[in-house]
Amino acid sequence: MARFLFPIFSIFCLFSCVDEVQLPARSVASRLVVEGLITNEKPPYLVKLTYAGPYNSLIYDQNEVPVNGAIVTITEIGGMSAILEQDPLAPAYYWTKDSTFQGKTGKSYQLTVQLADGKIYVSEPELLKNVPVIDRLYAEFRGRADTDFFNPDHYEVLLDTRDPSEAGNYYRWSGYGYIPRIATGEPVGMSVCCKWCWIPTYGSVTNVLSDVLINGNSISRKSVFSSPIYYVGRHYIEISQYSLSKAAYQFWTKFEEQRKRSGSLFDPLPASIEGNVHQKADPTVLALGFFGSSAVSKQRLIIPGDTLNLARLEIKYDNVFIKEGNCQRVYRQGQFSPPSW
Repeated sequence: MARFLFPIFSIFCLFSCVDEVQLPARSVASRLVVEGLITNEKPPYLVKLTYAGPYNSLIYDQNEVPVNGAIVTITEIGGMSAILEQDPLAPAYYWTKDSTFQGKTGKSYQLTVQLADGKIYVSEPELLKNVPVIDRLYAEFRGRADTDFFNPDHYEVLLDTRDPSEAGNYYRWSGYGYIPRIATGEPVGMSVCCKWCWIPTYGSVTNVLSDVLINGNSISRKSVFSSPIYYVGRHYIEISQYSLSKAAYQFWTKFEEQRKRSGSLFDPLPASIEGNVHQKADPTVLALGFFGSSAVSKQRLIIPGDTLNLARLEIKYDNVFIKEGNCQRVYRQGQFSPPSW
């Protein structure tokens, strides 16, 4: 009898002890988000302006809203300025049009944003520091784990450079490339068309390093990019090496810390990552994002891919990475020819 009554009693307790709680929808005012960089490369320079969408549990499609009608200016401290123009097709982006306005090492630059409502935001001046050249760029094959069926092998792109003798240098690396992919193709008459194409792939923008432990020494075998291998063929890679200010280094470090959070109970609570842009009339009102200045060293690499065995690759991958249809259409930004360079 006890074995029969206990489940009934347990079910009764479950239903009698649960009360429905109506949580109110939480709404927070949107904030200005600034993303921009001026370099010593030839213009144009780009600044992206958006509003972080108001948080509301009932609204899911307002993650970012373009800022329209802003007056955006980049100023060289003690020098000339350039007014940016809003892109009519992509209204979140503002571009410099003055071809004579170019960033110079040793100069500091400041961003000013006047919104349509009259509020003015300014960035802290950022010194455009020089950056050492990339001495060597190379790649090594990395195979996936035997139990990892849904990620491909990849080429790990490494570089060598040398940190200057003076302390206080900070670096950031970014990269992109074009890699070969294959699809089933589409029938055209009695044959099949468009099975192969190249697609772009992008690396992390938060790969940063401080010279606090390696000041004045070589930076060797620094991993700066991972190029996935979906099919046999050449990989076309371009790596950029940037100089950073201490403030920019701290911003990107915090950004990466939040990106890597797993959501466990031991993670610190997430918070908005505030950068170096604030309201001119009230410096306590901060925007999100960062406006920086940097010198750039670039180098390109072509990975031949001729050491891979196509038959073994097809056996290893099977059809996991092959989509149905026209290669250019089924893969985002696919193109039938590799880049001209």
